Amino acid sequence: MIAPARLQRLWLVFLLVVPLLLVTLSYAWLAAVHGTPWLWNVIVHESGEYTLGGTVFFVRHHLREIPVDVAMALALAGAIRSATDEPPRVRRQWFVAGAIAMIVAAFAWAAAEEGWREALRDVLQFRTRDDDASYGSHWRFHLLSTVWFCTAAPLLAGLTIGARGLSASDGESRRLFTAAWAWFGVLTLAFGPGLEPFTSQRYVGHQAREILTHGLITLPLVFALGVLAGRARHAVGAPRSAMVPRVLAWVAVFGIPGFLAIAFSSTTLESSAQLESGLAGVVAAHVFEHALDFALVLVMTMAFIAGGRTDLQSVRS
Repeated sequence: MIAPARLQRLWLVFLLVVPLLLVTLSYAWLAAVHGTPWLWNVIVHESGEYTLGGTVFFVRHHLREIPVDVAMALALAGAIRSATDEPPRVRRQWFVAGAIAMIVAAFAWAAAEEGWREALRDVLQFRTRDDDASYGSHWRFHLLSTVWFCTAAPLLAGLTIGARGLSASDGESRRLFTAAWAWFGVLTLAFGPGLEPFTSQRYVGHQAREILTHGLITLPLVFALGVLAGRARHAVGAPRSAMVPRVLAWVAVFGIPGFLAIAFSSTTLESSAQLESGLAGVVAAHVFEHALDFALVLVMTMAFIAGGRTDLQSVRS
């Protein structure tokens, strides 16, 4: 349990360092595999089709990820607000405009590459891969990893402020957590639930990679930046009424990766991923495939929390 202010500060710095270190190590792995430190024009993606530059700016993939990015941003915003006394003192409009600009630019870029109908199909979650089209499949491709992320975010906040778990201690954070789960529920119904996240080898392997990537990079990076930009809340007590949801949350955070690990053990890497560029293309390049998502989740998270009610009230008082 993180409690003293100095320990909390060191913890937040640690949360910043780990994602940056993992990105560096991913690049070094790819460089070692391909025998060059200059990877921008080297094919590194698991499909064997995209260079590092093409992987970073794989806008059609980024367009598919936007609904998932919204869920992660809402969960992170709730986690940051539950771990801070004040949100960042910056204009929310800047981040709202930035998020809209990024989404519009991604759609325009994808439309320029394949046409606006294909770009719309990407937004509507038709593809898990460029050559695999089925309505709602991309959302289901992230079903368990999204549940994991939305559960892990408040637990990270609780750990940071010493609340031992879920810490939605004010109305704003509760609303954000509720919005995250409402978004998840509505989109799951809209895109159709299915058994693929539990039974498909490809879905299992991909969801495991999503948890590794977003759990070790997006979650700690955006959370730490958001808390450091605001005013961190120190140790608070968790109400007894939070005991059951807290236990269930920890079960989900450990249980989902455990299930994926068991399910993956009965299959092979070849059947769960594209291996044209080798293991480094599947794991290390996956980090760079989500570069635009890291940026968009950060901008959207700040849009959800910047200049919030608590901050305005503190200024007035």
